[in-house]
Amino acid sequence: MPTNKKLRFTSDADRQAMNWLVWGGSLVSLSFWSNLNDPFNAPKSWILSISGFWLLGWVIFQVKARWEQKPLKWATVFATAYLITMSLALVASDNKYIGMFGDYQRRTGYLSYLCLITFFLAASFLFDLKKLAKLNSAAVIVGFLVGIYGFAQHFKHDFIQWNNPYNSVLSTLGNPDFAAALMAIFSVLNFGILIQQKNAKWLRVLAGINILLLLVVIVFSQVRQGLVAALVGIAIILIVWIHQRNSFAGYGAGGLGVIAGVLGLIGMLNIGPLSKYFYKISVTYRGDYWRAGWRMFIHHPIFGVGLDRYGANFRQYRDTTQVVRRGPDLVSNAAHNVPIQLASTGGFLVLSAFLAFTGFVLWRGIICIRKTAGAEQIAVTVIFAAWVAYELQSLISIDNLGIAIWGYILGGVVVGISLTSEHVSTKQVKDWIIQPLVSSVLALSLLIISLLFLQTETAMKTLISAQPPRAQSDLAAYESLAQKPLSYTFTEPSFAVAAAGELAQVQDFGLATTILQRTIASNPRSYDAMNILAQIYEYQKNWQGAYEIRREMVELDPFNEALHAQLDQDQKSKVVRAP
Repeated sequence: MPTNKKLRFTSDADRQAMNWLVWGGSLVSLSFWSNLNDPFNAPKSWILSISGFWLLGWVIFQVKARWEQKPLKWATVFATAYLITMSLALVASDNKYIGMFGDYQRRTGYLSYLCLITFFLAASFLFDLKKLAKLNSAAVIVGFLVGIYGFAQHFKHDFIQWNNPYNSVLSTLGNPDFAAALMAIFSVLNFGILIQQKNAKWLRVLAGINILLLLVVIVFSQVRQGLVAALVGIAIILIVWIHQRNSFAGYGAGGLGVIAGVLGLIGMLNIGPLSKYFYKISVTYRGDYWRAGWRMFIHHPIFGVGLDRYGANFRQYRDTTQVVRRGPDLVSNAAHNVPIQLASTGGFLVLSAFLAFTGFVLWRGIICIRKTAGAEQIAVTVIFAAWVAYELQSLISIDNLGIAIWGYILGGVVVGISLTSEHVSTKQVKDWIIQPLVSSVLALSLLIISLLFLQTETAMKTLISAQPPRAQSDLAAYESLAQKPLSYTFTEPSFAVAAAGELAQVQDFGLATTILQRTIASNPRSYDAMNILAQIYEYQKNWQGAYEIRREMVELDPFNEALHAQLDQDQKSKVVRAP
């Protein structure tokens, strides 16, 4: 009788973990909040953190039991090594706040990667070929919601009036590139659901509708890499399906697929006969970002420039080609290539751990496809192909949280379903009382932190939306409003710059200068803070102060001719003013 109770409670714990993983991951992709200053990345990071820390509590109690299963042992080793190298890079980062929480409107710092790696391990521990039903349900639901929202946006029926400089298809990701990448992954998953006869007919019908919807919306988004990723994933499934029926035809289809894939890839680089179909000028711009990231890596090979500190270093490490092509004011805070991003911000150790981690998933996927047959082989191939679609888009994009969550979940599922029945341990985890308590405490702690971030976000949104003071008597209230986003426990560095900018607009230079000087002291690479402070000094004819600030800016932005010209002007004014 006690044994049955243990089994029941263990099953309940696993069921809860599965819900946190699948539906928590789904909410990361679907969530946004238009009333926030950062309506997309902020809520996604909060949901990722809360659900990731609940799962962390579950994973901690599962590692010992899963260690006996060799593939899961190696999954734990590679994931832990990845996390350790990230921890070392965080310690070496010049700005611990950004290193921990990530650059604003990206949020790809240490905390996010800790949670993503936790999702990977949880998926590895939870999934096998008999437990894909909930993942299929999520694929249909999330795929439809993401697709239908993008479809409505294309036809100008968005229920929110976004300040959108991009193509209208933002879906729940806030950017057409990210939206198309996520839809590519779910196109592959829904195609797999459609062709598997074991699935219920109603589910297959919905999946078929989703495929058409998602592919059409990807076309509407005009993001070619999304279409390429979707087609490559679907092609992998078709090749295996053909190979099951005729091995010779399967090898032929595989060969043609490789040729088409290579032509499509080089076409995206504006080479070969398919360039007119796949090339976009944005790929050239990405090349500018890649070169800057590579130069950061070469100059900081061990620990990189600091976790998620690509944007703070971009001006210094870009080249004249980028400046001439797009102007000195066009900058980027991400390399738009995940391996280069990790190399530039985390150094060789993080890059090596990431490549080993990714290579392990690839290896387990290939082994699993080779060792299975029939319906099981197709089921395995679907998950693997969707993971490949994620990896392909990551070569020309960033680890946007709404996309990355599925890369790590699917990678974990690939490892989990690669276990054969004889590898599966029957050992039960007995800590069925302590584990939910630990998970709840961890999740609650991140909920509290997220609420603090919510207060800061709301205060910043209120400041941006506020009307400037019309009379001197209203200035004190406006100053209080401007300082409120900076008064919370977690102070977003970019909010200090934004608040100072708002104060400078109403000529409250005293408080603005104080905030900017404090910001620069804590973050010497805050280029925007320096720029506003220099402009204030120039307006006040404090040429010495302006010259000193501009000189520091030139060190961070050596290829900006306009900055050099302004520095010369400040120097001349300083000399003229001198007695």
